[in-house]
Amino acid sequence: MKSPRKTLIFLVKAIVIAASYGFIAYRIFIDESFENILFLKPFEHNNVLFLLSAILLMPANWLLEATKWRYMLKSTERIPLIKAFWSVLAGISIAIFTPNRTGEYIGRIWILQQRNRLSGITITMAGSFAQSGITFFVGALCGWIWLTESPESEITNWQQVCIATIVTLLGLLFYLMLPQISDMLLRFKLHKYIRKALLGFKQLTVNVLFKTLLLSAARYLVFATQFVLLLHYFATGLTIGESLLGIGLLYAAMLVIPSITIAEPGIRGSLSLLIFGFFSTNSAGILGASLLLWIINLAVPAIMGTFHLATVKTLKP
Repeated sequence: MKSPRKTLIFLVKAIVIAASYGFIAYRIFIDESFENILFLKPFEHNNVLFLLSAILLMPANWLLEATKWRYMLKSTERIPLIKAFWSVLAGISIAIFTPNRTGEYIGRIWILQQRNRLSGITITMAGSFAQSGITFFVGALCGWIWLTESPESEITNWQQVCIATIVTLLGLLFYLMLPQISDMLLRFKLHKYIRKALLGFKQLTVNVLFKTLLLSAARYLVFATQFVLLLHYFATGLTIGESLLGIGLLYAAMLVIPSITIAEPGIRGSLSLLIFGFFSTNSAGILGASLLLWIINLAVPAIMGTFHLATVKTLKP
């Protein structure tokens, strides 16, 4: 007979897996945005190598994220890269139906020893800060280029770009000072769980944080390349420069719009039409590229991550 603890773990995993598959199935097979755009409307396609290249870059995207997470964890707990990779995918499985991907932290820390899980959450948060910082920086740069090339643009203005730049720089400064900030907070009398969480930030060094930024930039380059390849595959007529400019603005906008991951395709599709529509009239191709990228980078990894969740027998003591 199963113990109450094992039964609870089994139920949690079953709910997570069912919710992941249910949301993905709804989005792909029932939601009209996918049905009408991806399956019913004919597309003018370019060389299939564009599509295959985008698909083959998916493991590179998440391997970079796993490498980044593993590297940041090295002072807390050393884990093999393959285990870090599957834990990242497990995080996606839970994140896909939670607001702003907050469930991602829970999915990742299952492989860590119990004493390191709170630190693992804050270290994961630091990695997210790094990725967001790179995204905001590129978005501010693209906004500046947009205004230089298209002063009549209705999407943004100089004031918004300046604010975005200042926020980005302040955010990056805050990120690099996380160890010092946590050390200062630890001098106060805090709850033991908060102290354990803050120790995750304290164990990060400026060198580790800076290298994490570089890994985040490399990952940004990978998924931006995937988007460019899909925009070309769907024959949108966008140049590489126009594609990269639009991608920079799109991802920066996605950061400031609260959403559940499963709802991202609709939001991303609408923003894609707004931004890329200034360069191309192929609305179906733009939506197709945006939604297919969601399937490749989030839906497929989430399904893969559920297999990892299903095989985890118990949480480490």
